[in-house]
Amino acid sequence: MKKKKMLTLITCLCLVAAGCGSEVAQTSGSATQAPASQTTQEVKNETTPATSASATATPATAASGTNTSTPTPASTSAPVDTTDVPTAPAESTPELTADAEDNSQSITSSFSITTEDGKYTKDGNTYTITAAGTYTLSGLLTEGCIVINATNDDKVNLDLNGVKITNSTTAPIVALKADKVKIKSVEGTYNEIIDSRSAKSDDEDDDDANAAIFAKCDLDLTGKGSLVVSSTYNNGIQSKDSISVKNVTLKITAANNALRGNDSVKIESGDLVLIAQGGDGIKTSNSDISSKGNQRGTVSILGGNVDIYACCDGISAAYDVDIQTEGNVNIFTDKYSEYAGSKVQSGTDFYMVVPSSIYTSTSAFYAYFYNDDYSAGVWKQAVYDTMISSGRSRYYGMLLSAPLGYENVQFFKFKNGTTPSTDSYLGATTGDTFNTAKNAFLISSVDSSSLTMSGDYTQVTINKNANNAKSVYSTKGISAANAITIANATITIKCSDDGIHANNDNQLDTKEYGIGNVTIESGSITITCADDGIHADNIITVNGGTINILTSYEGIEGNVVTVNGGNTFIVASDDGINACSGSATPLVSVNGGFVDVTTPSGDTDGIDSNGNIEVTGGLVLVKGGNSSGSVAGSIDTDGKITVTSGIVIALGGICEVPSSSVNGYVASGTSFASGKYEFKDASGNTLVSFTLDKSYQNGWFSSDRFVTGTAYTLYKDGSSVLSWTQESGTMNASSAGGFGGGFGGGPGGFGGRR
Repeated sequence: MKKKKMLTLITCLCLVAAGCGSEVAQTSGSATQAPASQTTQEVKNETTPATSASATATPATAASGTNTSTPTPASTSAPVDTTDVPTAPAESTPELTADAEDNSQSITSSFSITTEDGKYTKDGNTYTITAAGTYTLSGLLTEGCIVINATNDDKVNLDLNGVKITNSTTAPIVALKADKVKIKSVEGTYNEIIDSRSAKSDDEDDDDANAAIFAKCDLDLTGKGSLVVSSTYNNGIQSKDSISVKNVTLKITAANNALRGNDSVKIESGDLVLIAQGGDGIKTSNSDISSKGNQRGTVSILGGNVDIYACCDGISAAYDVDIQTEGNVNIFTDKYSEYAGSKVQSGTDFYMVVPSSIYTSTSAFYAYFYNDDYSAGVWKQAVYDTMISSGRSRYYGMLLSAPLGYENVQFFKFKNGTTPSTDSYLGATTGDTFNTAKNAFLISSVDSSSLTMSGDYTQVTINKNANNAKSVYSTKGISAANAITIANATITIKCSDDGIHANNDNQLDTKEYGIGNVTIESGSITITCADDGIHADNIITVNGGTINILTSYEGIEGNVVTVNGGNTFIVASDDGINACSGSATPLVSVNGGFVDVTTPSGDTDGIDSNGNIEVTGGLVLVKGGNSSGSVAGSIDTDGKITVTSGIVIALGGICEVPSSSVNGYVASGTSFASGKYEFKDASGNTLVSFTLDKSYQNGWFSSDRFVTGTAYTLYKDGSSVLSWTQESGTMNASSAGGFGGGFGGGPGGFGGRR
């Protein structure tokens, strides 16, 4: 078993229980089963990624296929081109979106508001709209405010016709009541909305005017003009309901989130530059079902071009992310954003530490925070984050965000899926003053007969930054609590976390858990990241497009990873592709397309599966670490490798080789120096060619193109490197010894990380 796969936790985590003096340390050892739909966190050491080897592979043909054991159906993929298999695209500067400020115009004329079908009142520089209609705004309004307070059936249109509104005491535009508000930037005009209030101290989502443009109803941003919005207070533009964007050239600079629609954000067209100095670029927060039966929480980019510069996540969706634009989406987070500041806090991290004797997969843990009025408190669910050990005792570290401004707390245990209530529960502590000097509450017992729960405060020290390049808070490129689908778009992501990440361990507002899937249909995706390039707690499916992961810790990680087509290039400092533990048997399945993986020597694998690896088509080229067996390898699995069609070229340490598969060859002890390689049969026909720009030791090859009884030769730059006559149904070996059965491989990296 590979040493890294014993859940060796690199950094010390200690927990001292108040009053008992016991030391609880997170250490190496066998892993206790994580909660249902959740898996134990693996803490990783960052190493320098290997330089990507240029690889050109030219098979005669490559069959595609369908893997019926994969939980989701594999789509039909075109065969790999027999003459023009691509090399990894070179890193290039992304094409940036048009900046609305480039259209800047001085606005000094007197402010005016005109309407032919509406009604409004004026009180100083505050204009209150009270009826449906279209209102045209122009000129300079200093320390002014547009308030919309109509009826819930009224549709209000604001036409911005060269207007600048500033305010240092409240939001410049506030929609308190209406059915929908449409803000149109008139074609050819430049408009500015400036909220210069002092920064808000927290990110609590309340009914205050939390943004420069704030609406309690649906909000549409339209027009072919330019709109620049800035807020030093909190969010840039926020709706308590949904936001849609069409045509407008929009720039938002915000102290917290740039564009926040609690129910949904939909971008149909336009050019957007979104700068979130202390929060997320685009954010949704609700994940329930509306009264009309619509799922809330989705971020959709269906058209246009979007540039995001974020302190935290580029896109953070409470449910799905759906990107189908044929334009560009560029995302820069944390250190890659030139505008990033300090994260705006929504609360403080706090742990409920639950002994394994108390935790069950059907239980849920909550904290109820309150002040003098007990009935006016707020619930916060503690969600599994990491395992904690004390000797042989195991604890579940359940993380919640303790809200600011509450003095008291009461801890509860419920049946999973139950709406929390102070009247019905499985166990509860006595409400008391919240001890802010500690960051954890250690539960010691739960009495099912008296429904009481006891415990004490303690201190937990957890280093979540074992991967030193990764930020201590979430700075993902694209994050969703349910699923992510990408098609058509040209996407560039540079972040200090996962590039693309879908969860299945967060409970949605519907009381269900997300599915945790990522699907890539087409388009071009380039990722530079400090953690996983693409991570799904459940299933990753690549049906087409080009994926180019330039740097990563693990390139692609999911419970099940299926590649049906497209061109996928991965450079990773740990595992290139990793099928980790989850709800299904871990599986890497390649049914078509081209997969090119590069990893360095060390505790690494090109492809690693806690279960099986199946290849039914396409071309797989792995350039892995140069050690064999227990430390590093090209392809490593706990189960077996099966190749029924296509071509697999695995260079580097030999962990396992295919069994019950098509013909192949094991080249143990062979060195593969940089150069151009060609497999040829006895007639001189080239089966496949590839090019290396660095050296590798050992390798194996498997393909349905190796015909029994036929002689084959591998040439490097025209000179013979090795040759063999293919035997029936076997992996011929130059010095393979015991490789046929494969060396045992330990578990791959664990999913469910935040």
